[in-house]
Amino acid sequence: MNNRERLMAIISDNNLERRDVAAMLKVKQEEVDHWLLSNESKSHQPMPDMAIELLELKIAMDKP
Repeated sequence: MNNRERLMAIISDNNLERRDVAAMLKVKQEEVDHWLLSNESKSHQPMPDMAIELLELKIAMDKP
């Protein structure tokens, strides 16, 4: 599973909005939008490993 797929799963599993992800990672929502575009899109940007790992840690810390 690549970082884009992991991000889509996190968003779906946790009922998150793109703005929520952006706020958690302290990035602009446009950056999250670019991460979610298909790899064939000219505007696609790969999500950095550190960003997906940080998001996974923050999600895990919020769960009881």
